[in-house]
Amino acid sequence: MSIRKSIREQYLKFLDREPTLDDLDFYFQEIKNKKINLEQLSLILKNSNEFVKLQKVNSDKISRKIDTYNDVRIKGQTISSGYRESEDRYEEIFKFCKKFNRPISVLDLGAAEGYFTFRLSEDFSGVFIAVESDSQRNLLDSCKKNNNRNILLLEKQMNLKNLKNLKEVQHFDIVLALNIVHHFDEPFQDVIDTLVSMSSFCFFEHPNSLENSATKNSHRLKNEKLNLEKFEPQLLNKNESGLGDSTNKKLQRSMWLLKNTKSKTIDRPWRGTQKYNDEFGPDTQIDIKSNFDEIVIDYSLRDESRPWIQGIDLRTFLENNGVYPTNDDILNLIDNMKVDNARDLGPHNLILNGHELFAIDQNDKLDPVNTKEKLKSFLEQSGLL
Repeated sequence: MSIRKSIREQYLKFLDREPTLDDLDFYFQEIKNKKINLEQLSLILKNSNEFVKLQKVNSDKISRKIDTYNDVRIKGQTISSGYRESEDRYEEIFKFCKKFNRPISVLDLGAAEGYFTFRLSEDFSGVFIAVESDSQRNLLDSCKKNNNRNILLLEKQMNLKNLKNLKEVQHFDIVLALNIVHHFDEPFQDVIDTLVSMSSFCFFEHPNSLENSATKNSHRLKNEKLNLEKFEPQLLNKNESGLGDSTNKKLQRSMWLLKNTKSKTIDRPWRGTQKYNDEFGPDTQIDIKSNFDEIVIDYSLRDESRPWIQGIDLRTFLENNGVYPTNDDILNLIDNMKVDNARDLGPHNLILNGHELFAIDQNDKLDPVNTKEKLKSFLEQSGLL
């Protein structure tokens, strides 16, 4: 593993953020010149005020025994069952997804064992992105066993800030938010608002307000009433929680289909931090126009409209700890990438769909990263690969 990548992983592990380029360069030189080593860098980060503040925020998080949550799916077969019912809930999702007459993109937030991601990838064409931070769910191993190249896995513990950053640069046809919003420390309404805003439709399931302490943040369920009416909610089904004592297990949770009734936009460039509207003025964001038959991207800042490429950009994948496809897979995809007259092969301009990288926006400007070798060098220097 490269020094820069190791430094980046230390920052993600202890401070839950990317290092600045200045910090990355500084500690790279410190380690390279043998002034400190990686173990000493860990101590530096753990003794920082930033780390102490994070520990206070996370002090209520305790270790726990992992139970299989959803059914485990390998090569089209369910090989073991979880304590939550999976089949009936999937049937509702399946019936809706059949309305699409094109490939779809799905973000499965808190994918657990990946049951819904794998089922959708078996039944539909498109790109299916699982987000799961708990390595004890063995989701990476399941991805490798299924060997479905339409699946991406982000091993990332998402908070509201992470979700908002993701929304600013991505759009998904469907977000699956099945019993995950109550795991957030931030207000539940803010989380679901953000999830709906980054999608066209959101399947949403939330614990029953009567559930006991076996349910994460159960004390907040009664007080934080959700406003779902603005999303034209459709009640799809109800299923038992399956969690806690015998009474709690029988309490039913509702699954809703929510619709994004507002405009769908990309709010900032795939690289950079400033939003289009802040930099160029009102209504300069990129518009996403989608229906069941097509999805098109319209640039307000230039006279261009093009089909939307399903997937996520390589920078977003790597910055959110994308682990499947693996690093070796990514390098192979770069080597096999089809691109003529490359002018800007920065990772923000490469859309990953699992089995291929697509270069976009190659007519804008000439960028120093304009060859495959320069791209690989940039990813290494940035600690992303």
